Amino acid sequence: MIELPEAISIAADLRKTILNKKIIQVGGQFTGHKFTFYEGDPNQYNQLLTGKTVTNIIDRHFYIEIVIEDYTLLFRDGANLRYCQDQSLPKKSKLQLIFDDGSYLNMTTSMYAAIGLFKTADGCNNPYYQHELYTIGPLHPDFTYDYFKSLLNEHTLKLSTKAFLATDQRILGVGNGTVQDILFNARIHPKRKMKTLSEDELRFLYESLLSTLNTMIALHGRDTEKDIFNQPGGYPTILSKNTYKNPCPVCHQPLCKEQYLGGSIYYCVHCQI
Repeated sequence: MIELPEAISIAADLRKTILNKKIIQVGGQFTGHKFTFYEGDPNQYNQLLTGKTVTNIIDRHFYIEIVIEDYTLLFRDGANLRYCQDQSLPKKSKLQLIFDDGSYLNMTTSMYAAIGLFKTADGCNNPYYQHELYTIGPLHPDFTYDYFKSLLNEHTLKLSTKAFLATDQRILGVGNGTVQDILFNARIHPKRKMKTLSEDELRFLYESLLSTLNTMIALHGRDTEKDIFNQPGGYPTILSKNTYKNPCPVCHQPLCKEQYLGGSIYYCVHCQI
């Protein structure tokens, strides 16, 4: 799933590969898209985008945007973007951008995904997207410890640490994937209530949030996700589907996996309190 490290790394790759390329056809299997949600009629994408040139790539927190002259095409959630050259078009596709040099960008869906096309000048009225535009994210200079603490209130103090960090787009770019290592590095249990954290623990959580995300970004995303060349990211996840059967890297005791808040959580019962 696209979270902050992937949004930045995928956008960087797209700038290197498709910027200034002209689209000669837009395709994809738009029917039967139960878990792929389109904004704008995808059957109109070809008419609207053919003959236009990719003029900009924008990364946000959960979104990747491809600016195509006067239109913007955006992706989020489980949108798997793959760039190919000199290969036949795959049959499995939820969207294809075919360029005049014979290369193409193909998108498939993992679990669920969102694709949107809108006139750049008009903007996108999706409330999640609007929230992205007007909320301070963890890479912004104004995302200080004081700002982080300002997110605590009567409601959020009752939440678990996972719910506080990874739900309601409270911390932009943090989802069920990145939250695992953030909490492990902070040595805090994902089910622990925010109201039980001491001042020192709260500050440590803030510092872990920033340092973990920055490391994931520097290493071109997590190894549980793939880039546009179908290669895993360079950040070796500590707690994930790839590692939970291994012992804890700190205390060497077995790790725990369970379902919680709509997804899996991984943690060490000895190291995370």
